[in-house]
Amino acid sequence: MALDADKLSLLHDHYKETFALIRDREGQRDKLFLWLLVIFAFLAIEIQYPANFNGILGHVTVAGNDVDLQKLPLSRLLNVSWVFTAAFVLKYCQVAKAVDRQYSYLHMLEDRISDGLGDADLYRREGRAYLERYPTLLGWAWAYYTILFPAALAIAVVYLLGVECISLHESVLSKAFDVVFGFSVLVALALYRIKGRPKAGTGRWAVWPFHR
Repeated sequence: MALDADKLSLLHDHYKETFALIRDREGQRDKLFLWLLVIFAFLAIEIQYPANFNGILGHVTVAGNDVDLQKLPLSRLLNVSWVFTAAFVLKYCQVAKAVDRQYSYLHMLEDRISDGLGDADLYRREGRAYLERYPTLLGWAWAYYTILFPAALAIAVVYLLGVECISLHESVLSKAFDVVFGFSVLVALALYRIKGRPKAGTGRWAVWPFHR
C-alpha cells in the first residue's frame, strides 16, 4: 500500500535513527569482544602460570594510596578476574542481543517503506539485498561467531575452572566463589541461545553476534 510523502519521510527519518543506534551498539559490541579476549588471556595466565603472572604485577595508586599488587594473594586476584569475566560476558551478550533485535525491527521498517514506495525490491539494503547471494566468507564468519567462538569460550571456562580446582592450592571457599562466577558465564552463553543461519526474506538473524 502506497504511503503519502509525509509518512514516508517520517519512516525514513525513523529508519536512519534506528540504523545509527544499531551502528553505535555494534561498535560497543566489537570493543567488548576484544576486551573479552584480553580478559580471558589474563585469566588463563593467572591460572596456568600463577608465579609468572604475579611477577609482572606492579604498583597502582588507589585514592592516593600506593598498592603493591604483587603482595595481593592469588586467590583474591582470581576472584576479581572471574567477576570481571562474568560481567563482560553478560554485557557482551546483552549488547549483541540488542543489535540482533534491532536488526529485525530495521528489516520491518524496510518492508514498510518498500511497500509504501510500491517497489518490492527497493529499500532493502540491510535485509533482503544483504542476504541474497551470501558470500562464502561471510558464511564462515557466521559459523565462527555462532559455533566456534561460543564453544571455545565454554570449553575454556570449564578447563580453567578444572585446572584451578585441581592444581592451585587456594581455599575451598575461594574456589567455590570462582566456580559460581565461572558457571554464570556458561549460563549466560546457554541462555543466549543460538539460532540457524539467517535467510533472505525472513528478517531473522543469528542470535550469536553476527559481525557484519
